[in-house]
This record gives sequence, structure tokens and C-alpha cells, in this order.
Amino acid sequence: MAKINRSRDRDIEIPQGSMGDIAFLLLLFFMVTTVFVQEKQFWVDRDRWPQAQSIERIPRNNTATIYVMKNETILLDDVPSKIESEEDVYVKNALIAKKAENPEIVVCFRTDRETKYGAMSDVMRQLQDAETLVVAFEAQQKDQ
Repeated sequence: MAKINRSRDRDIEIPQGSMGDIAFLLLLFFMVTTVFVQEKQFWVDRDRWPQAQSIERIPRNNTATIYVMKNETILLDDVPSKIESEEDVYVKNALIAKKAENPEIVVCFRTDRETKYGAMSDVMRQLQDAETLVVAFEAQQKDQ
């Protein structure tokens, strides 16, 4: 019988001749199937903010002032509080009591420039819940 010599070391090669073709086809596939969506702009440029047409003075004996500071502390007629959770309704309860005393009350809403919108949104939600219909958003007059 004839002896067949088998070598113990096999050289395994991966054919790389078509590797470039496969990479090109994958790239083409991802380019064709990708959907490009234009991002929506969720902010308004400060140049496009509304400007006051006139300045009107409100008598202070008929107002309740809410000031939201940048550390999210809320001052309602200089009494500090914080909205920690959705269940906090201090502003709502205080405004309902003030409206019971004076139905013609005007709420003046002020904020710091660096105040996060979440804190302002929470206060505005409580204003809606208290059915406060007359709200004046106050701002400093721009120096010219």
C-alpha cells in the first residue's frame, strides 16, 4: 500500500479578492436605506422674542407677584417655596386664597434670565389649575 503523507500544518486562507466589493455593497445599502430627517428647532432665537409695544403700570395693591429664581426657588409675594414634585400645589392654593379675597387680582410673573423652563412651566401649570385668567409677564426695559 502506498503511504500518503499528510502535513499537520494547514494554511487556511480567507479569500480577500471580493472583500472590497462586499464593503462597497454594504456601504451602498446603508446609504440607500438611511432616512435623513431634518432636525426640528425646539428653541426660539433671542432676536425673535416678542417685544413690548407699550409699558403699562399696574397698581401694586391689586397684584400678586411670582418671581422664579434661577435656583428654582419661587417667591410668591416674597414668601419662598420650591416645587419638588407634581403634587406640590403651594402656588395654586395661595392664588386661590388671594382670588377669594380679591377677584380682580392680577398675577405678575417674573423670572431670572437663567431660569430653566421646567420651573417656569410648573408655575404656569399651577396658575392654570388655579384658574388665574389675568397674568402679566414682566420684563426689564431694554437699555438703549
